[in-house]
Amino acid sequence: MSNFFRIACLLVAGLALAFSEAGLAHMSPEPLTLRDLVSPGDPLAQQDLTFDTTFAQLAIQYFDSNNAAVLKQLAQSPAAQHLLDHARNFDYDMPKDSTQSLVTHLLQPSPQRAAQAKVCQSSLDYFTTRMLADPRWVNDALHYLPTDFRFHGALFLTFGYDIGVAFGPSASLNCGHRHFAEHDSELMYYAIHELHHVGFMSYQPPPRLSGIKTCRELLHLVEYSTQLEGMAVWAAYARRDREHALGDDDDYVALQDEARMLRDEALYFKDLHYLEERGDAPADADAWTVIERMSSGERLWYRVGARMAQTIEQVAGRPALVGLIKTGPGSFLEKYRLVAQSQPAATRNQ
Repeated sequence: MSNFFRIACLLVAGLALAFSEAGLAHMSPEPLTLRDLVSPGDPLAQQDLTFDTTFAQLAIQYFDSNNAAVLKQLAQSPAAQHLLDHARNFDYDMPKDSTQSLVTHLLQPSPQRAAQAKVCQSSLDYFTTRMLADPRWVNDALHYLPTDFRFHGALFLTFGYDIGVAFGPSASLNCGHRHFAEHDSELMYYAIHELHHVGFMSYQPPPRLSGIKTCRELLHLVEYSTQLEGMAVWAAYARRDREHALGDDDDYVALQDEARMLRDEALYFKDLHYLEERGDAPADADAWTVIERMSSGERLWYRVGARMAQTIEQVAGRPALVGLIKTGPGSFLEKYRLVAQSQPAATRNQ
């Protein structure tokens, strides 16, 4: 090959890559802000919240093209940095050295990818049309947050990472998660859940899991997560009830089953007392098993936490429940114990 021909080929390849990357930037529309979607007089216009679907769009493009330029653009996105920050704080079992390695892991080929991509496209369509056509559902999260709270971040639509997460000022939803395959509206309910986390964490920053060494520290994690997750589950309850969607998520199915909730609450307090009794003993495998029951399987801190929030609001009122966000998890559990005295069924297993 002559030098001239070699140089010409390199120039053509470089131009093609440049046009490809420019085209990708053009194909990804600018994120929308909540202020763009409501009237200037709407109280929601005071919230600095951005809706960013760039990651999901680029993921779909990558599945169609396998273009390395798309993967590079994904790694440079704010959503990718958000996911990396979350993975590092909560010690997720996936690459945490860079956004590039994390994104490559999330979008690696798999037998489920075609189905996940289909769900992602459906989620993207729902997110950018029905969810943003009337964003007043954001109020559902705000109703359970202090009145001085303001959003200063984004709600990202991502791919491959959990079902939905929150960290720092931002939250995200996984467009390809199987939970969103049957009911698109679950995206909205989970958005309420994760945006409530953003507000809660602004007052009560989450612990770093890698720093937990003792049973007492695990106990604090349980108390923290009980208020965090319980209030977020409860924040979406009223809308789900109005829209006949309580049967579309297992946590809400459980909350309607009194016998089941009494059993779950008994298990919750049994595990809580176990960690209390072990105190400063090392957090061994048996102690971490408590976290597995709380966060998956029985999902105790989601369901029992929501039951606590429900009881506090019913007995003491929503302002009292919301006020506990600033005073923290210890106050939340103590308030539940106090108000539950007027709810005999709620205290039967304590």
